[in-house]
Amino acid sequence: MDAQIRITGGTGEELAALGEWLGGEDELRGRVRTVHGPIGDTELGAVTELLTVALGTGGAGTVLASSLKTWLVTRRTTAKITVESAGRSVTFDIQTASEVAPLLEQILKAGDDD
Repeated sequence: MDAQIRITGGTGEELAALGEWLGGEDELRGRVRTVHGPIGDTELGAVTELLTVALGTGGAGTVLASSLKTWLVTRRTTAKITVESAGRSVTFDIQTASEVAPLLEQILKAGDDD
């Protein structure tokens, strides 16, 4: 099962930075892919639209939940992160990261069981 991650608000470079951050986690290395949107008429290249993280056995969902929360807090950004997995989703920002952490972990742990 995969988790899809989108960022709204903030700068356009934050999704790429998050991808690099997640790729640095031992448990997530090789599981993070970027998905590019279509190239617009006035654009020189494709824009990263979302990140996909392959979840599976071994606790990758738990690591992803923890890493997302840590990244958001250390960035001091106004961006909002939306994570979707197994047909459920949660959106959070720096103010709500601690409050939704249990829900985020629950959603991502479901992917660990597949």
